[in-house]
Amino acid sequence: MLTLAFETSSSVGSMALQPGFEIDISRTPLHGPAVGVDLDACFSSPDGSEYSCRIIAASTGEMTLSTPARPRYGDRIIVHVLELGRFEGNVERQMDGGFAISLDLSVTRRRKLAAQLVWFANREVCGLPDARRHKRIVPRMPWTMIRMPAGRENVARINDVSLSGISVLTSAQAMIGERVSLGVKTAVVARIFDGGLVAQFDEYFEEGQISDMLRF
Repeated sequence: MLTLAFETSSSVGSMALQPGFEIDISRTPLHGPAVGVDLDACFSSPDGSEYSCRIIAASTGEMTLSTPARPRYGDRIIVHVLELGRFEGNVERQMDGGFAISLDLSVTRRRKLAAQLVWFANREVCGLPDARRHKRIVPRMPWTMIRMPAGRENVARINDVSLSGISVLTSAQAMIGERVSLGVKTAVVARIFDGGLVAQFDEYFEEGQISDMLRF
C-alpha cells in the first residue's frame, strides 16, 4: 500500500496534490531509502567556488550530486536545489561523476524533506502530474531591473516566471549562488546561460499570486 506524504507550505516550495490527499508531516518517518530524482542545483565549496550540478538521489540523511567537480572528503558543502531549497553537509562519498554529502537537518526539516521524497517516489505509480515543475507564465510587462551584489543594477527582460523562480535575459555578470533582487523578490542564481540567468526565489509565490499581469 502506497502512502503519500507531502508538504503543502514552506520556504522550500509549493506543490499541489490531487483533491482528497491528506498529509500529516508529524507522522512522516525521519529516515528512509534514497529516492532517485533529477533536479537543477548549484553548490559552493569551502574556498567559495561555485558549480552547477544535478541532484540524482536524495534521502533524509544524504544527497547525491552529479558534477565534474571533485571536492575533498569531509569538505563542507552548501547546496541550493531549485525545487527544494538550501542544504548543508559534508562530503562523505566520492564516485565517478559526482559525490554524496551527509545532510545536517533539524527534525522538522528532515520530516518535511521525507514528505517530499515520498511524493517523488510515488508520483509515477499514482499517476500524479509533475507539479514540482511549476507552471511558468510570461508577464505582459517583461522589463525589470535586476540588482546585483554591491548594489549595481542592470536592465533585464523576463523570459518566464514560476512560483519558485525566474528566468531573465540580462547583460549582468552573475555567479551561481549569488543573491540578486528583482522588484521586492530576492533570489539565488541557480543557473547561467548565454545572455541570462535563472534564479530561485528565497520566498516562493503562493498559488494564485502570479499571472501575466505580474510586475517586478
